[in-house]
Amino acid sequence: MGTPLHIALRYLFAKKKHNVINIISIISAAGIAIGSMALILILSVYNGFDNSIREIYESYKADFTITPPTGKALEATPQILNSISATEGIAYASPIVSENVFVKYGENQAIANMVGIDSTWLQYNHIGENIVEGSPKLGTGEIQHALIGGDLALKLQLRVRFLTPLEIHYPKKEGEFSISNPLASINTVKTFPSAIFRSSETGTANTLYISAATARELTGQGENGCSSIEIFLEEGADMETIREILHNIIPNGIIKDKQQQNSTLYRMMKAEKFAVYLILFFVIAIISINIFSCLSMLMTDKQEDIATLLSMGATKETVSKIFQLHGFLISATGCFVGTAIGLIAAALQKIFGFISLPGNYIVSEYPVEIQFADVAITIVGVCLMGFLISYIPSKKFFKN
Repeated sequence: MGTPLHIALRYLFAKKKHNVINIISIISAAGIAIGSMALILILSVYNGFDNSIREIYESYKADFTITPPTGKALEATPQILNSISATEGIAYASPIVSENVFVKYGENQAIANMVGIDSTWLQYNHIGENIVEGSPKLGTGEIQHALIGGDLALKLQLRVRFLTPLEIHYPKKEGEFSISNPLASINTVKTFPSAIFRSSETGTANTLYISAATARELTGQGENGCSSIEIFLEEGADMETIREILHNIIPNGIIKDKQQQNSTLYRMMKAEKFAVYLILFFVIAIISINIFSCLSMLMTDKQEDIATLLSMGATKETVSKIFQLHGFLISATGCFVGTAIGLIAAALQKIFGFISLPGNYIVSEYPVEIQFADVAITIVGVCLMGFLISYIPSKKFFKN
């Protein structure tokens, strides 16, 4: 490898008889450098957005949720809740009643996702930080209150200070539907909006929160009935140990952590990132075809050198390896230069935030997060592609 590599390096930096070969080499290396830089920057920005979205969604999710294996009902007896709460590392466990309901406010109607909670749940969830109007409370005496998502409030055209009650309807589970008197087959509760929150930042665009007791009354759940149990952990708690304990307490329950609760979102983001990588990699592959032209012209230009090497005892494989290494060096040089520039630009954006985001987003500058895996797949992918493209012209030359 020493002699072919030495000669390949000499060819890389030496002047060719035909200046066009130098130009094509520079264009090939520059194109690969730009493509590598773009890969590093775009993948780093995707990582930044991924982390930002995770922070948004996960801050409004419980550390664990337990749902029934089948159906919608889960029995959360006081014994079960006490066993969960007594587990080391668990700060709070709350039964949640969740259903799709029909809501009416004046003449406006909508289908909404109703979530029944208790007042302690609001202390552990961060929805209160996004209240834009009113104060988060679930009841005052006998008056029932509701926390409304901003999008749902806009559909219903309601405000916190309006005196019109928000009617929530849900079909009764027992008895047959009465055609003559449909309202007799529907449970109805009246609540008054106490707060409106930014649903766009909490992932709850069409949600309203009411007290768990009111939700059970509306849906006909039993005293201990719920749709899920949300569990909030203490800081530094061992999640895997707690997961095993929860499996022992509720063997048939489906236990999901924050990432599993948002699995569809994360799968979509990974798929988008992979698609962008493939598109940019395909662009680099097209640019790398210049290496094919460059090597073909270089081998024609160096026919006298090739004849000399062969007469001195070099094999065709050795000569072929010289030009393969030459093409690989063009690709590797462009890749490492582009990767270095991309990493420097990404680091500067992360520190100083030179490029800002247009419009009203959760962050003001493009978020950036550099990951070693992205750097590795960029370097390995581009260099491997350069090696494969360099292999073709050298073999074809001696075959002809």
